Amino acid sequence: MLMITLKKEWLESKREGRTMWLGAIVLLLLAGALFSSWHGYQQLQSQKQQVSQSERERWLNQGAKGPHAAAHYGVYIIKPDPPLAVLDPGLSDYQGSVLRLEAHKKNDTLFRPIQDAIPMQRFGNLNPAFIIQVLLPLLIVLFGFHSIAAERESGTLKQLLANGVSAKKLFMAKVASLTGLGLLFLLPVALYLLVSLLLTDSLDPGRSVLFAVSYGLYILLWSLLTIIVSSYAWTTRNALIALLVIWCAVCLLIPKFTIEDAVHRYPTESAQVFQSKLESEVYTPQRQQAIARFKQETLAEYGVDDVADLPFAWSGAQLQFGEQYSDKVFDRLFGQRQSQLEAQSQHYQVGALFSPFIALQTLSMAAAGTDLLHHQLFNQAGEKHRRLMQKTLNNDLKDNGADNAHGYQGDHHLWQKIPAFHYQYPHITSLMANYAWAALSLLQWLVTLAVATYLAMRRIEKEGQQ
Repeated sequence: MLMITLKKEWLESKREGRTMWLGAIVLLLLAGALFSSWHGYQQLQSQKQQVSQSERERWLNQGAKGPHAAAHYGVYIIKPDPPLAVLDPGLSDYQGSVLRLEAHKKNDTLFRPIQDAIPMQRFGNLNPAFIIQVLLPLLIVLFGFHSIAAERESGTLKQLLANGVSAKKLFMAKVASLTGLGLLFLLPVALYLLVSLLLTDSLDPGRSVLFAVSYGLYILLWSLLTIIVSSYAWTTRNALIALLVIWCAVCLLIPKFTIEDAVHRYPTESAQVFQSKLESEVYTPQRQQAIARFKQETLAEYGVDDVADLPFAWSGAQLQFGEQYSDKVFDRLFGQRQSQLEAQSQHYQVGALFSPFIALQTLSMAAAGTDLLHHQLFNQAGEKHRRLMQKTLNNDLKDNGADNAHGYQGDHHLWQKIPAFHYQYPHITSLMANYAWAALSLLQWLVTLAVATYLAMRRIEKEGQQ
């Protein structure tokens, strides 16, 4: 039954040239987007590697200077792009990839590509994920809207059922043929996943599995939905209209409404307001009072009356205390902003109950490592490195600056104590709790459509008995 149905669907598609042309166009778009993304990824990684190496050399060869001057001299660290970013760049263009680490400041990432994009570039920036998430469902609808509705409209459905064809087998054969057709468009993606696993040591196999399974289920969901609607529609026209309305709602309207609602419910401050808030809450009279108390406690601890009598350089101890005081403020303010952004992200995931597109988009960016959570993890690793850097420099000034009347200066031996920054994306299994809602929503859609499939098959059986 399956092979007969596949042959019939193929002959009908071949006879109706528009369908074949649409499929060829989408496949061409997908191949072009994949090649363009891969080419851009290779160029970007080469540039990032060169910048990282030159930045490390700049730090090591900065010459002799005071440790605190070196702390202000700072370093730039580069966020690496995971291999699956070729398939789904996610939020990468909006997040930036360069972070400056320096004394007294916790910075946001710099150089967001979207800032340099002209309006036409933003409109025409296609990537493989967008094509599969948005355009492929539309193609599945155009391929399959007439599957059963046309049989009913022409009268052949009753003839098939009267000749002993099982409604269940007919329905599942239609679904299998439509799903198989959709999966054909995943072949370039599957090939890239396989090559990346074989040639890239940094790619977590779990991410490839999550990516492939999520997209496979998504195609199955749209195939089931298309055949179900076609089963209930009395005409192909009604089936097409209903499916186009569903596609618009699921892929366009609901995601847009959900993200707007998330931003409205959990608003965040603008970058300018947040930066002003940082500066106003870090350098306060309370900070000076805390440093004064620390000074008196330190003098009392060592039993001296002046910082010049301490067995270490007071400037280094004071600088490190100031850093620790500022870090608490940074943790509070950045933590509040992070909580708001996480609340927006979680609220957006709730929309997956009404749109499988949201569920897939969430899981796709998670597998690719291009969502908000992965960006925050990079920022946290960068801040941890910044604090290690400041502590190392301040402690060196504290330990070695007391007996130098001409001003202590560090050299390349001190600069080498600051390790080079290397960031490795965590295994996806350790982060799946953050995406549980999206994964469960995708399964919920599968169960719901499975029930709808059963009801549709029963309806076709009753139709054949009339």
